[in-house]
Amino acid sequence: MVKWGILGTGMIARAFASSIKDSQNSELKYVASRTKESSNKFAEKYNCEAIEGYDSLIDLEDFEALYIATPHPQHFEFALRALQKGKAVLCEKPMTMNSTEAMILIEAARKNNSLFMEAFMYRVHPQTEKIREIIKDYFLDEPLEIEASFGFKADVPKEHRLVNPELGGGSILDIGCYPMSMSRMVVGIQEGKNFTNPTNLKSKGTLSENNVDLYAEAKLEFSNGSSAQISSSINQILPNKVIIKNQRTTLEVVEPWRCGEDVGRKSSIFLSHEGKKEEIQFNETIGIFTFEIDHFSEVLLSGSIESNLVSHSDSHGNMIWLDTWRKSIGVYYSEDKPTNREKQMSSFFEDRKSMPTSRIKGIDKELSRVVFGCDNQSDTNHAFAMFDYYFNKGGNVYDTAYIYNNGKSDRYLGEWIKARNNRDEVVILGKGAHTPDCLPEKIRPQLEETLDRLSTNKLDIYCLHRDNPEIPVAEFMDSLNELRDEGLIDVLGASNWSLDRFKEANEYSNSKNISGFGVLSNNFSLARMLEPVWPGCFSCSEEDYRQYLIDNQIAIFPWSSQARGFFLKTQEFEGAMHVANPNLKEQNRVWSDENNLERRRRCFELAEKKGFEPIEVALAFVLSQSFPSFPLIGPRNFFETESSLKAFDINLSDEEVAWLDLN
Repeated sequence: MVKWGILGTGMIARAFASSIKDSQNSELKYVASRTKESSNKFAEKYNCEAIEGYDSLIDLEDFEALYIATPHPQHFEFALRALQKGKAVLCEKPMTMNSTEAMILIEAARKNNSLFMEAFMYRVHPQTEKIREIIKDYFLDEPLEIEASFGFKADVPKEHRLVNPELGGGSILDIGCYPMSMSRMVVGIQEGKNFTNPTNLKSKGTLSENNVDLYAEAKLEFSNGSSAQISSSINQILPNKVIIKNQRTTLEVVEPWRCGEDVGRKSSIFLSHEGKKEEIQFNETIGIFTFEIDHFSEVLLSGSIESNLVSHSDSHGNMIWLDTWRKSIGVYYSEDKPTNREKQMSSFFEDRKSMPTSRIKGIDKELSRVVFGCDNQSDTNHAFAMFDYYFNKGGNVYDTAYIYNNGKSDRYLGEWIKARNNRDEVVILGKGAHTPDCLPEKIRPQLEETLDRLSTNKLDIYCLHRDNPEIPVAEFMDSLNELRDEGLIDVLGASNWSLDRFKEANEYSNSKNISGFGVLSNNFSLARMLEPVWPGCFSCSEEDYRQYLIDNQIAIFPWSSQARGFFLKTQEFEGAMHVANPNLKEQNRVWSDENNLERRRRCFELAEKKGFEPIEVALAFVLSQSFPSFPLIGPRNFFETESSLKAFDINLSDEEVAWLDLN
């Protein structure tokens, strides 16, 4: 039997407590509220022990599972503390106020080996399992059109949690999470997975005077051509249905969210296929909460830290797209500002560690051997968390560029450095003059704007982001040296330059006794680039380029150092908490030939032998070259950062490096 505690005494907590009595593997032991009076009243009705204060309950040791039923803004704090105490946590939806908080909780669950699950009741009900079966049987052949809504009219005072921004008010977080979750699940099943994320979202909505969304709708577009029209409302009643259809078949779910819980635990779904309509009925003897409690307890007793029906990456992805939806119509919360937090997000986990470092000529600092790429951060909140996590792991080199994220990457990094007051500790690699602005006269204005965005007076390393063969190398090198002489740059570099042009630039610089290129930021990975990932890109994997780097000991800062997912075991990322799948079309075009597939096979073989993931071995290969190598990584979550840094634990002999890279 799993012993439970409940945080909160509201309506949903009462429903949970009523349902646990029908569970075969769970019992309610405690309830906690802010006041003793409230918890006593609840405990008397549901035959459990009352605890005054939420933290007091979390600190108790004689129960295993905690159900968090408090308002949204409290989910993060309570779940984090409970996970760190080793409790299994079932957290009401939405699991957090934003995707960054969700990412932190998932990391806490993993670090503490604690079960963590978002309480989407409908996901564990037999009706939803039947929907999954029908999708597999009838809807795999062509793109889907989905309609999903959840809405009611709430006449509540402005202090009520539904409309109070300080309590996470708004329809999207409270109930819009359901149609978002359902749509992602349905299209994911169509693609042979448990869920998938959309590729685009178009939205509109109605906001209150406090910028809380009273009504919101969005059209989701998926990579396989499917689409979903979703809506949520707290100021009007919506159909509260899910309709899934293609040209031949329609599935209508009339009680998708509560699955008939409020109408005698009876519900029906209607399948229309080639002119025939079938009603599939459900008449359950236990309630939807009991299904959820039993499922969670079974997962807990099995020793797993996540449910296969509501996985960590599924919940994280749902929060990412809820963020996108609400922000696209202008809904923001105080939790979206990292400066509102009292301490660094990553300090929830550990003190700063060390990382292998090295020096390069021209910089009076040790540089971490793995460099953080600042182009995958969704907002300031996410950026702060990711920058903190990498920094606390011992990293100190951040790669940004004038064009990244329309300039937001520079700003995110600059705001973080200012907030952490650590400019003297970090190394900034900036880039500019990207095509079509790859001109000597464009370097200065872009560099000055980058410095302004970053709130710094110089860059440690500055690379031309592209080359323009129509411009003599002398013009580029003269312009760069002028800026270096003014103290705006310490080390000059080139990104995506051919060997001939790179050599020519350094030969010219030597002849004029000025600074040449000290670093190179081309592609370099175990998989050799067959075609440019983007126009104007260059690799330095060719034998003559490698020999030049060895002979001159040029430091490289290679992008796509792990070949953009080519060395992942699978294209489904549930266990890894990835946000989106790599582009298979791109992989086939850029990496997939006989030689690279053989390198991939050898990488997998060696990874199994050494007990690491293939993608970690692939990064270890880049770190094990005979020239200085500082590979760039572009993690979107803590897991990806942690996985990449495991490459430091892999010792590759010279023979293994050569074997991996055989043609």
